[in-house]
Amino acid sequence: MKKSEYGISVYPDFYSKDDLKAQVLRAAHLGYTRIFTSIQLGNLGFEKTKENATQDFQFLFDLCDLHKIIVHVDINDRVLKSMGGSPKDLSCIAKMKIKVLRLDGGFSDNEVALMTKNPYGIKIEDNSSMVDSPVNRIETIKKEGDLSHYVACHNFFPRNDTGLSFDDTVMMAKQYASYGIQNGVFIASLVSPNDLNASGNGVPTVEDHRYTPAHIAFSELRNTGLFDYILFGDSVPSDEELQAVARIAKLDYVEIPVWLDHNLPESLKKIVTETLLLSRPDQAQFVLRATQTRHQGNIQVHHAIPRCAYSITIDNIKSNRYEGEIQIALRDLPPTPVANVIGQVKPYGYRLIQQIKYKALPFKLTQE
Repeated sequence: MKKSEYGISVYPDFYSKDDLKAQVLRAAHLGYTRIFTSIQLGNLGFEKTKENATQDFQFLFDLCDLHKIIVHVDINDRVLKSMGGSPKDLSCIAKMKIKVLRLDGGFSDNEVALMTKNPYGIKIEDNSSMVDSPVNRIETIKKEGDLSHYVACHNFFPRNDTGLSFDDTVMMAKQYASYGIQNGVFIASLVSPNDLNASGNGVPTVEDHRYTPAHIAFSELRNTGLFDYILFGDSVPSDEELQAVARIAKLDYVEIPVWLDHNLPESLKKIVTETLLLSRPDQAQFVLRATQTRHQGNIQVHHAIPRCAYSITIDNIKSNRYEGEIQIALRDLPPTPVANVIGQVKPYGYRLIQQIKYKALPFKLTQE
Protein backbone atom coordinates (compact mmCIF):
# COMPACT_ATOMS: atom_id res chain seq x y z
CA MET A 1 0.00 0.00 0.00
CA LYS A 2 1.32 3.44 -0.96
CA LYS A 3 2.45 5.64 1.91
CA SER A 4 1.36 9.27 1.63
CA GLU A 5 2.96 12.10 3.59
CA TYR A 6 0.53 14.23 5.55
CA GLY A 7 0.51 17.95 6.24
CA ILE A 8 -1.44 20.96 7.44
CA SER A 9 -2.08 24.51 6.26
CA VAL A 10 -0.98 27.45 8.37
CA TYR A 11 -2.01 31.04 7.66
CA PRO A 12 -0.01 33.83 9.39
CA ASP A 13 -2.62 36.36 8.21
CA PHE A 14 -5.03 35.10 10.84
CA TYR A 15 -2.89 33.99 13.80
CA SER A 16 -0.24 35.29 16.22
CA LYS A 17 3.30 33.93 16.32
CA ASP A 18 2.42 31.95 19.43
CA ASP A 19 -0.50 30.36 17.59
CA LEU A 20 1.68 29.60 14.57
CA LYS A 21 4.28 27.96 16.78
CA ALA A 22 1.63 25.84 18.52
CA GLN A 23 0.22 24.66 15.17
CA VAL A 24 3.64 23.70 13.83
CA LEU A 25 4.77 21.93 17.02
CA ARG A 26 1.67 19.79 17.43
CA ALA A 27 1.86 18.76 13.77
CA ALA A 28 5.57 17.95 13.99
CA HIS A 29 4.97 15.88 17.12
CA LEU A 30 2.49 13.69 15.20
CA GLY A 31 4.81 13.16 12.23
CA TYR A 32 3.37 15.75 9.85
CA THR A 33 6.05 16.60 7.29
CA ARG A 34 4.54 19.36 5.14
CA ILE A 35 2.94 22.75 5.66
CA PHE A 36 1.10 24.81 3.06
CA THR A 37 0.64 28.56 3.28
CA SER A 38 -0.15 31.44 0.95
CA ILE A 39 1.62 34.77 0.69
CA GLN A 40 -0.97 36.07 -1.75
CA LEU A 41 -4.26 35.94 0.21
CA GLY A 42 -4.35 39.73 0.42
CA ASN A 43 -3.53 39.99 -3.28
CA LEU A 44 -6.48 37.72 -4.05
CA GLY A 45 -8.94 39.71 -1.96
CA PHE A 46 -9.44 37.38 1.02
CA GLU A 47 -10.88 39.13 4.07
CA LYS A 48 -8.68 40.20 7.01
CA THR A 49 -5.45 39.49 5.15
CA LYS A 50 -2.27 41.47 4.43
CA GLU A 51 -0.45 42.22 1.21
CA ASN A 52 2.66 40.09 0.52
CA ALA A 53 5.00 38.40 3.01
CA THR A 54 5.18 39.85 6.53
CA GLN A 55 7.66 39.03 9.29
CA ASP A 56 5.19 36.44 10.57
CA PHE A 57 5.67 34.46 7.38
CA GLN A 58 9.44 34.36 7.86
CA PHE A 59 8.86 33.26 11.45
CA LEU A 60 6.80 30.36 10.09
CA PHE A 61 9.39 29.44 7.44
CA ASP A 62 12.22 29.45 10.03
CA LEU A 63 10.15 27.29 12.35
CA CYS A 64 9.41 24.77 9.57
CA ASP A 65 13.10 24.67 8.66
CA LEU A 66 14.03 24.01 12.29
CA HIS A 67 11.64 21.06 12.50
CA LYS A 68 12.53 19.75 9.02
CA ILE A 69 9.02 20.36 7.69
CA ILE A 70 8.73 21.08 3.97
CA VAL A 71 6.89 24.34 3.42
CA HIS A 72 4.77 24.94 0.30
CA VAL A 73 4.15 28.62 -0.45
CA ASP A 74 1.43 29.86 -2.80
CA ILE A 75 2.29 32.83 -5.05
CA ASN A 76 1.51 34.29 -8.49
CA ASP A 77 3.60 36.29 -10.94
CA ARG A 78 2.67 39.65 -9.36
CA VAL A 79 3.61 38.54 -5.87
CA LEU A 80 6.91 37.03 -7.02
CA LYS A 81 7.81 40.31 -8.75
CA SER A 82 6.90 42.33 -5.65
CA MET A 83 9.31 40.16 -3.65
CA GLY A 84 12.15 40.99 -6.03
CA GLY A 85 12.11 37.66 -7.83
CA SER A 86 11.50 36.43 -11.36
CA PRO A 87 11.34 33.09 -13.17
CA LYS A 88 15.09 33.31 -13.79
CA ASP A 89 15.95 34.47 -10.24
CA LEU A 90 14.47 32.68 -7.21
CA SER A 91 17.20 33.78 -4.80
CA CYS A 92 14.65 35.69 -2.70
CA ILE A 93 12.64 32.48 -2.31
CA ALA A 94 15.71 30.50 -1.31
CA LYS A 95 16.68 33.10 1.32
CA MET A 96 13.24 32.69 2.90
CA LYS A 97 13.86 28.90 3.26
CA ILE A 98 10.88 28.03 1.05
CA LYS A 99 11.22 24.46 -0.23
CA VAL A 100 8.22 24.26 -2.59
CA LEU A 101 6.98 27.21 -4.62
CA ARG A 102 3.34 26.76 -5.60
CA LEU A 103 2.30 28.64 -8.73
CA ASP A 104 -1.20 30.05 -8.75
CA GLY A 105 -1.22 31.51 -12.25
CA GLY A 106 0.59 34.08 -14.32
CA PHE A 107 3.46 31.96 -15.65
CA SER A 108 4.00 30.55 -19.14
CA ASP A 109 5.17 27.02 -19.86
CA ASN A 110 8.65 28.32 -20.70
CA GLU A 111 8.83 30.34 -17.47
CA VAL A 112 7.82 27.33 -15.40
CA ALA A 113 10.47 25.24 -17.18
CA LEU A 114 13.06 27.91 -16.39
CA MET A 115 12.03 27.94 -12.73
CA THR A 116 12.54 24.17 -12.42
CA LYS A 117 16.23 24.73 -13.24
CA ASN A 118 16.78 26.99 -10.22
CA PRO A 119 20.11 26.21 -8.48
CA TYR A 120 18.56 26.10 -4.99
CA GLY A 121 16.70 22.80 -5.27
CA ILE A 122 13.33 24.54 -4.89
CA LYS A 123 10.50 22.34 -6.18
CA ILE A 124 8.05 24.11 -8.50
CA GLU A 125 4.47 23.04 -7.78
CA ASP A 126 1.67 23.59 -10.26
CA ASN A 127 -2.03 23.86 -9.51
CA SER A 128 -3.06 20.54 -11.09
CA SER A 129 -6.51 21.51 -12.28
CA MET A 130 -5.68 25.02 -13.52
CA VAL A 131 -3.01 24.31 -16.14
CA ASP A 132 -4.55 24.75 -19.60
CA SER A 133 -2.60 21.87 -21.12
CA PRO A 134 -0.68 19.74 -18.62
CA VAL A 135 0.89 17.67 -21.40
CA ASN A 136 2.27 20.75 -23.20
CA ARG A 137 3.68 22.11 -19.94
CA ILE A 138 5.26 18.81 -18.98
CA GLU A 139 6.77 18.32 -22.43
CA THR A 140 8.19 21.86 -22.30
CA ILE A 141 9.76 21.16 -18.91
CA LYS A 142 11.25 17.91 -20.25
CA LYS A 143 12.90 19.84 -23.09
CA GLU A 144 13.85 23.08 -21.36
CA GLY A 145 13.80 22.42 -17.62
CA ASP A 146 14.23 19.76 -14.94
CA LEU A 147 11.19 17.51 -14.50
CA SER A 148 12.60 16.14 -11.22
CA HIS A 149 11.99 19.58 -9.68
CA TYR A 150 8.36 19.74 -10.83
CA VAL A 151 5.37 18.56 -8.76
CA ALA A 152 1.61 19.06 -8.96
CA CYS A 153 -0.98 19.69 -6.26
CA HIS A 154 -4.71 20.16 -6.67
CA ASN A 155 -6.46 23.36 -5.71
CA PHE A 156 -8.69 23.65 -2.66
CA PHE A 157 -12.16 25.21 -2.59
CA PRO A 158 -13.32 27.30 0.42
CA ARG A 159 -16.74 28.03 -1.10
CA ASN A 160 -19.35 25.33 -0.63
CA ASP A 161 -20.38 23.36 -3.76
CA THR A 162 -17.29 24.35 -5.78
CA GLY A 163 -15.02 21.35 -5.12
CA LEU A 164 -14.06 18.75 -7.69
CA SER A 165 -15.58 15.31 -8.08
CA PHE A 166 -13.52 12.44 -6.69
CA ASP A 167 -13.27 10.87 -10.16
CA ASP A 168 -12.01 14.08 -11.81
CA THR A 169 -9.45 14.55 -9.04
CA VAL A 170 -8.14 11.03 -9.62
CA MET A 171 -8.20 11.40 -13.41
CA MET A 172 -6.05 14.53 -13.35
CA ALA A 173 -3.62 13.03 -10.84
CA LYS A 174 -3.18 9.98 -13.10
CA GLN A 175 -2.08 12.26 -15.92
CA TYR A 176 0.73 13.75 -13.85
CA ALA A 177 1.67 10.43 -12.25
CA SER A 178 2.09 8.87 -15.71
CA TYR A 179 5.13 11.16 -16.12
CA GLY A 180 6.52 10.24 -12.70
CA ILE A 181 5.39 13.57 -11.21
CA GLN A 182 4.41 13.69 -7.53
CA ASN A 183 0.82 14.65 -6.69
CA GLY A 184 -0.67 16.52 -3.74
CA VAL A 185 -4.27 17.14 -2.66
CA PHE A 186 -6.25 18.77 0.18
CA ILE A 187 -8.73 17.42 2.72
CA ALA A 188 -11.03 19.34 5.08
CA SER A 189 -11.39 19.70 8.82
CA LEU A 190 -14.94 19.45 10.15
CA VAL A 191 -14.24 21.76 13.10
CA SER A 192 -11.62 24.34 12.06
CA PRO A 193 -12.53 28.05 12.04
CA ASN A 194 -13.64 29.13 8.56
CA ASP A 195 -10.79 31.60 8.08
CA LEU A 196 -10.73 31.50 4.27
CA ASN A 197 -14.49 31.82 3.85
CA ALA A 198 -16.78 32.74 6.72
CA SER A 199 -19.81 31.24 4.95
CA GLY A 200 -18.05 28.03 3.92
CA ASN A 201 -17.55 24.60 5.43
CA GLY A 202 -14.08 23.13 5.15
CA VAL A 203 -11.35 23.65 2.55
CA PRO A 204 -11.01 20.41 0.54
CA THR A 205 -10.19 19.56 -3.05
CA VAL A 206 -13.03 17.03 -3.40
CA GLU A 207 -16.54 18.36 -2.77
CA ASP A 208 -17.64 15.04 -1.25
CA HIS A 209 -14.96 15.50 1.41
CA ARG A 210 -16.36 18.79 2.72
CA TYR A 211 -18.43 16.88 5.28
CA THR A 212 -16.41 13.65 5.44
CA PRO A 213 -14.25 12.81 8.49
CA ALA A 214 -10.70 13.79 7.62
CA HIS A 215 -9.19 10.34 8.19
CA ILE A 216 -11.75 8.78 5.84
CA ALA A 217 -11.02 11.36 3.13
CA PHE A 218 -7.30 10.73 3.63
CA SER A 219 -7.82 6.99 3.30
CA GLU A 220 -9.89 7.31 0.11
CA LEU A 221 -7.21 9.43 -1.54
CA ARG A 222 -4.28 7.37 -0.28
CA ASN A 223 -5.94 4.16 -1.51
CA THR A 224 -5.79 5.39 -5.12
CA GLY A 225 -1.99 5.09 -5.01
CA LEU A 226 -1.70 8.46 -6.73
CA PHE A 227 -1.14 11.03 -3.98
CA ASP A 228 2.30 11.52 -2.46
CA TYR A 229 1.14 14.11 0.05
CA ILE A 230 -2.28 14.93 1.48
CA LEU A 231 -2.77 18.22 3.33
CA PHE A 232 -5.44 19.77 5.50
CA GLY A 233 -6.65 22.91 3.71
CA ASP A 234 -8.13 24.39 6.89
CA SER A 235 -6.27 26.44 9.47
CA VAL A 236 -6.75 24.57 12.73
CA PRO A 237 -7.90 20.94 12.63
CA SER A 238 -8.70 19.46 16.03
CA ASP A 239 -6.20 17.31 17.89
CA GLU A 240 -8.52 14.36 17.30
CA GLU A 241 -8.52 14.94 13.53
CA LEU A 242 -4.75 15.34 13.40
CA GLN A 243 -4.24 12.17 15.42
CA ALA A 244 -6.72 10.17 13.34
CA VAL A 245 -5.04 11.11 10.05
CA ALA A 246 -1.58 10.40 11.45
CA ARG A 247 -2.74 6.97 12.63
CA ILE A 248 -4.43 6.04 9.35
CA ALA A 249 -1.37 7.16 7.37
CA LYS A 250 0.78 4.57 9.12
CA LEU A 251 -1.53 1.59 8.50
CA ASP A 252 -0.87 -1.07 5.88
CA TYR A 253 -4.57 -1.81 5.48
CA VAL A 254 -7.87 0.04 5.03
CA GLU A 255 -10.17 0.58 8.00
CA ILE A 256 -13.85 0.25 7.13
CA PRO A 257 -16.03 2.20 9.63
CA VAL A 258 -18.96 0.08 10.80
CA TRP A 259 -21.72 -0.33 13.34
CA LEU A 260 -21.90 -3.80 14.89
CA ASP A 261 -24.75 -5.50 16.73
CA HIS A 262 -24.41 -4.64 20.43
CA ASN A 263 -25.40 -8.22 21.29
CA LEU A 264 -22.64 -9.79 19.22
CA PRO A 265 -20.64 -12.11 21.52
CA GLU A 266 -17.25 -10.61 22.42
CA SER A 267 -15.41 -13.64 21.06
CA LEU A 268 -17.09 -13.23 17.68
CA LYS A 269 -16.70 -9.44 17.72
CA LYS A 270 -12.95 -9.94 18.23
CA ILE A 271 -12.75 -12.24 15.22
CA VAL A 272 -14.76 -9.82 13.07
CA THR A 273 -12.75 -6.70 13.99
CA GLU A 274 -9.23 -8.06 14.44
CA THR A 275 -8.91 -10.37 11.43
CA LEU A 276 -7.12 -8.87 8.43
CA LEU A 277 -9.51 -9.42 5.54
CA LEU A 278 -9.25 -9.56 1.76
CA SER A 279 -12.05 -9.41 -0.76
CA ARG A 280 -12.05 -12.42 -3.08
CA PRO A 281 -10.53 -11.69 -6.51
CA ASP A 282 -13.49 -13.42 -8.18
CA GLN A 283 -15.78 -10.56 -7.15
CA ALA A 284 -19.40 -11.61 -6.67
CA GLN A 285 -22.04 -9.44 -8.33
CA PHE A 286 -24.10 -8.72 -5.22
CA VAL A 287 -21.75 -9.08 -2.23
CA LEU A 288 -18.16 -8.54 -1.20
CA ARG A 289 -16.79 -11.80 0.24
CA ALA A 290 -14.00 -12.25 2.81
CA THR A 291 -13.18 -15.87 3.68
CA GLN A 292 -10.38 -15.37 6.23
CA THR A 293 -12.81 -15.83 9.17
CA ARG A 294 -14.23 -19.19 8.10
CA HIS A 295 -14.39 -21.96 10.73
CA GLN A 296 -13.25 -19.79 13.65
CA GLY A 297 -16.32 -20.37 15.82
CA ASN A 298 -19.65 -22.14 16.27
CA ILE A 299 -22.05 -19.57 14.79
CA GLN A 300 -25.68 -20.25 15.55
CA VAL A 301 -28.57 -18.82 13.51
CA HIS A 302 -29.38 -15.29 14.72
CA HIS A 303 -30.82 -12.26 12.91
CA ALA A 304 -31.21 -14.00 9.54
CA ILE A 305 -33.04 -10.89 8.35
CA PRO A 306 -33.16 -8.87 5.10
CA ARG A 307 -29.73 -7.67 3.99
CA CYS A 308 -29.95 -4.02 3.03
CA ALA A 309 -27.17 -2.47 0.97
CA TYR A 310 -23.88 -2.32 2.88
CA SER A 311 -25.09 -4.58 5.67
CA ILE A 312 -22.48 -6.97 7.09
CA THR A 313 -23.26 -10.67 7.46
CA ILE A 314 -21.49 -13.73 8.76
CA ASP A 315 -22.42 -17.19 7.55
CA ASN A 316 -23.90 -19.37 10.30
CA ILE A 317 -23.82 -23.09 11.00
CA LYS A 318 -26.43 -23.76 8.28
CA SER A 319 -23.93 -22.59 5.66
CA ASN A 320 -21.81 -25.73 6.20
CA ARG A 321 -18.28 -25.24 4.82
CA TYR A 322 -18.88 -21.50 4.39
CA GLU A 323 -19.56 -20.98 8.12
CA GLY A 324 -17.79 -17.86 9.38
CA GLU A 325 -17.47 -16.16 5.98
CA ILE A 326 -18.02 -12.40 6.16
CA GLN A 327 -19.97 -10.68 3.42
CA ILE A 328 -20.93 -7.07 2.73
CA ALA A 329 -24.06 -6.61 0.63
CA LEU A 330 -23.56 -4.35 -2.38
CA ARG A 331 -27.31 -3.97 -2.95
CA ASP A 332 -30.53 -4.72 -1.08
CA LEU A 333 -30.90 -8.48 -0.76
CA PRO A 334 -33.57 -10.71 0.82
CA PRO A 335 -32.90 -12.71 3.98
CA THR A 336 -31.16 -16.05 3.77
CA PRO A 337 -31.26 -18.69 6.49
CA VAL A 338 -27.49 -19.26 6.17
CA ALA A 339 -26.30 -15.72 7.05
CA ASN A 340 -26.68 -13.58 10.19
CA VAL A 341 -26.81 -9.80 9.80
CA ILE A 342 -24.29 -8.48 12.34
CA GLY A 343 -23.72 -4.87 11.34
CA GLN A 344 -23.71 -2.07 8.80
CA VAL A 345 -21.03 -0.07 7.02
CA LYS A 346 -21.31 3.61 7.90
CA PRO A 347 -22.38 5.80 4.95
CA TYR A 348 -19.07 7.64 4.75
CA GLY A 349 -17.34 4.29 4.24
CA TYR A 350 -19.12 3.36 1.02
CA ARG A 351 -16.37 4.51 -1.34
CA LEU A 352 -13.84 2.52 0.69
CA ILE A 353 -15.88 -0.61 -0.02
CA GLN A 354 -15.55 0.00 -3.76
CA GLN A 355 -11.78 0.47 -3.35
CA ILE A 356 -11.17 -2.86 -1.58
CA LYS A 357 -13.07 -5.05 -4.05
CA TYR A 358 -11.24 -7.62 -6.21
CA LYS A 359 -8.60 -8.23 -3.50
CA ALA A 360 -7.30 -4.73 -4.21
CA LEU A 361 -6.40 -3.82 -0.61
CA PRO A 362 -6.41 -5.61 2.77
CA PHE A 363 -8.95 -4.24 5.25
CA LYS A 364 -10.38 -4.47 8.76
CA LEU A 365 -13.85 -3.68 10.05
CA THR A 366 -13.58 -0.97 12.70
CA GLN A 367 -16.08 0.44 15.16
CA GLU A 368 -15.62 4.17 15.65
